[in-house]
Amino acid sequence: MKHILYVFSFLTLLSCNDSKVEGHEGGDEKKEETGIDYFSQIDEPKDCGQYWSLEPHVVPKGYYICPMGGNIEPDLEYPELKKGRYYTNMCESLAGIVNRAVENEGFDYAIWLEDPNNRYSYTLCKQDLQKQGAEELAVEDGVTLLRSGRFSNLIKGFVLTDIDNNPESANVATIASHVYSAIIVDERDREVYEDMGFEMVYDARLKTTKEAWNEFKDKCSNKALVISGTDAHELRDFAIANNLFILNLKNNNGNNWEVMEEVLDWLAPCSPVYGWESFDEHSFVQRVTENGHLMVPCNYYMNMPLTSINYSQKQDDLLVNVLNPANRIYPEDDDKKYVSYYLSDGDNVQWVFFIWYDEWFKHKHAQNVKMAFGIPSTNLSMIAPPVYKNIVDHQAVENTLVENCGGGYIYIDDFASKSNGQSELNALAKKVSAHMRQHRIKVLGLFANDVKSEAAQNAYKTFIKENNWLEGIIAVQYHPYNGGHGETYWFTNSEGIEIPVITVRYTIWNFGKNNNGGQGTPAYVARLIEEEQPDFSLVDVHAWSTFSDIGVSDDEVGETEGNKNVKGAGAAYLCQRRLPDKFKCVSLQEFIWRMRMKHNREQTLKVLEQYE
Repeated sequence: MKHILYVFSFLTLLSCNDSKVEGHEGGDEKKEETGIDYFSQIDEPKDCGQYWSLEPHVVPKGYYICPMGGNIEPDLEYPELKKGRYYTNMCESLAGIVNRAVENEGFDYAIWLEDPNNRYSYTLCKQDLQKQGAEELAVEDGVTLLRSGRFSNLIKGFVLTDIDNNPESANVATIASHVYSAIIVDERDREVYEDMGFEMVYDARLKTTKEAWNEFKDKCSNKALVISGTDAHELRDFAIANNLFILNLKNNNGNNWEVMEEVLDWLAPCSPVYGWESFDEHSFVQRVTENGHLMVPCNYYMNMPLTSINYSQKQDDLLVNVLNPANRIYPEDDDKKYVSYYLSDGDNVQWVFFIWYDEWFKHKHAQNVKMAFGIPSTNLSMIAPPVYKNIVDHQAVENTLVENCGGGYIYIDDFASKSNGQSELNALAKKVSAHMRQHRIKVLGLFANDVKSEAAQNAYKTFIKENNWLEGIIAVQYHPYNGGHGETYWFTNSEGIEIPVITVRYTIWNFGKNNNGGQGTPAYVARLIEEEQPDFSLVDVHAWSTFSDIGVSDDEVGETEGNKNVKGAGAAYLCQRRLPDKFKCVSLQEFIWRMRMKHNREQTLKVLEQYE
């Protein structure tokens, strides 16, 4: 009866939640069938309205590989033709036009933009494309593809840029490209493309992004936005294929804040904002957040029109590994102190897609320190399901995977504060809950401007009420990360079970010699843990900080000097090895359950009895 009531409560929350029983994915021995199989707490991978990323549906019959750098055979008459952003912008526009035609069923063959760094994640996505029936046809540079005449019926001419004198013309041209079905050509190469028989259909050389907004906003889709610096070429194929506006934050006169506010107000609620720009991140992420949208950092990403095809049908078996909390021993007189390490920046889709796997996720000490990893599970499972699957298939059970930031890089205490705040927060919580329940993610990480604020507390409650399989929330503050100083808040879910919201107590971060306020080197943090003796220490490890291994020295700034080649789990290891045995390093999931046991032992035991 307990099982029936438990499942029924969730069916009232999300109408399409159908639980299924899955085989054991963790590292513990499966218990006798005397209660609920913990590992079967999974919803069927259905569309419950949780998908916000744009989804192509048409699989091409084949695709051409277009190299974006590396050893491209030069053009003998014009050696510079296949070099620089002049060339890559043209290739991006060609791919965008062609791949849009495939999606609109007006063409059978797509263009894949080849990453010059040969990253494995792109290989996984190409393999997935081939499994769907798309054949790899040939490797040809963009100019050769254009000269082949295969796409002549799709291309109506060219949009002219002058990126040397007006960098914004590149973004204006990207918008005009999808409006006019025209490739992007720079002034440098104009004669070459005119000799091929193409004519200019739009002159973007003197145009600004603001002018493009006024001219073309009614010809752009409001389902998403691309943010991109004018010096980048990536994501232009995606913007063109989906008829999106592309916005640069910096311009020759300063910035485009006024345009940005207009665009964000125009977007449909809870729209993804793809990309990034080298700028003060808080200034633009705050605006995206306040308007109720989701920042998806992925400005160096290519081929999204192909990597995300039919992603909603590829959510089977994308299940993270979890440990059964009922299989742990919880002594009533437990005198241990518990430490858990959590890596920062897991919202960053392109980092996780490109180099995170080898250098952070599979770091030689990741399992030793039981590092927890925030990942952009919602966005990555939509943008590149094969890459997400590679992560969960190779996850150690003690390395807890956390849905990071709740749908994108946002400050949850200010989400939709300029619009219909609570209703949009409710909708977001419902969407994120559906993703987490279908992917068996038990822990949520949220980012806030002020983790202690009333608005943040309201957001925690909203997410907890929406998902009774949520075991705990990790709350990180924008500045400083440990702004909550380890304080824990308790809120009841819809079944009356208390769920912790745990703020970061310490941060391992290289501030040089400026260790302060619980943030600093591994040696500094280890000393604070030993002196302050907290029962539970959640330590956030700054992903981009590097340190030196100074052995047994107690120099608290020595790790910031010399050969700084230790990062991530390695930095956590430098901290943990300094601590006495009484400070036990545990996975984040176990950390949460031990905290729940200490806070309300009787209630927690009743919950765990379901799994025995």
